[in-house]
Amino acid sequence: MLAKKNPPTGGKNNILSLLIFVVLLCFAAGCAKTHIPNEKYVQTAVIFGTVARLSAEGDEAEAAVRECLERLDVLNRLFDADSPDGPLARLVSNAGSGTWVSLPPDLWHVLFVSQRYSELTDGAWDITVAPLASLWKKSIADGIIPSEDELAAARNKVDWKKLELREAEQSARLTEPYMSLDLGGVRKGFALDECRRIYAKHHVSGLIDLGESSIAAVGGEKNGEPLRIALRHPRENPPAHLGVINLKNAVISSSGDYEHFFLANGVRYHHILDPRTGRPASSDVSSVFIRADADEPDAGLVSDVLSTALFVAGTENGLAMLPNLPIRVEAAFVNETEIFAQTGGFSTGFKE
Repeated sequence: MLAKKNPPTGGKNNILSLLIFVVLLCFAAGCAKTHIPNEKYVQTAVIFGTVARLSAEGDEAEAAVRECLERLDVLNRLFDADSPDGPLARLVSNAGSGTWVSLPPDLWHVLFVSQRYSELTDGAWDITVAPLASLWKKSIADGIIPSEDELAAARNKVDWKKLELREAEQSARLTEPYMSLDLGGVRKGFALDECRRIYAKHHVSGLIDLGESSIAAVGGEKNGEPLRIALRHPRENPPAHLGVINLKNAVISSSGDYEHFFLANGVRYHHILDPRTGRPASSDVSSVFIRADADEPDAGLVSDVLSTALFVAGTENGLAMLPNLPIRVEAAFVNETEIFAQTGGFSTGFKE
């Protein structure tokens, strides 16, 4: 969980229950938007199936937030795999036909970066995981482990190397029939980057909270201090805090096994899948947090990808990957009880 943390005053009564929830005074119950002229503008909207909360401060705060919401609506439609006339549907419907499908620039960029990080993470990240994701989504809803035949059939449709890209034409193709793409692990990160760009254009500061796993701080507090974001304990209920991270001109993304899962025979079957095995990742972590500075290229998009990839890879392999990445990120690895491994940039100094 990520949540803005003020200095402790009320003990565990202050603990928040959402995966990512930024506590802002203007978010009173039922409040959809708040505007103080030339100071702060806050609005909420449902984007990507979750509640997005945008807060901006500055003379152009309202214009920045409204433009972000318009941009998010465009991206929501662009990344909708169920839209029959959308580019994703065209790409999927031509899977195995050999046909190259032209892509709009935003979708092309997401796929290009995705493929780069599939290679860098040795397939721990794989955007073609959709057939497995669909199988396990139903299994988690029903509380039933898929059969070996079902797993094998879905696994045979997953392989990032079978998504081919032509950079000059910005086109793509899936080389095997019935392959598909799952953008659930990248769309929020890309959207964070787009909103950060809009905030910068309007010279405003504030918070971009896209719900559940992705947040960006453009600037920091009015006094120049960074925002303090609380990290959720993966097992305690009601949720408790593990510690905090300071966030200023940076993004943070997280992946955890505690939102969508079921238990069978003492095993937790969750939605974060290892594309190489076809099963929920069985590494040594319960959640992973990734932080990237705003000046890093594709900070939001890459942090979104890496929170999943390092969860799948596990702590030892994940830490080994970090120095070889083209972007500098910080990571925290959480087991069932504590943050047990982290790189610089994370602070876990308070407990409640």
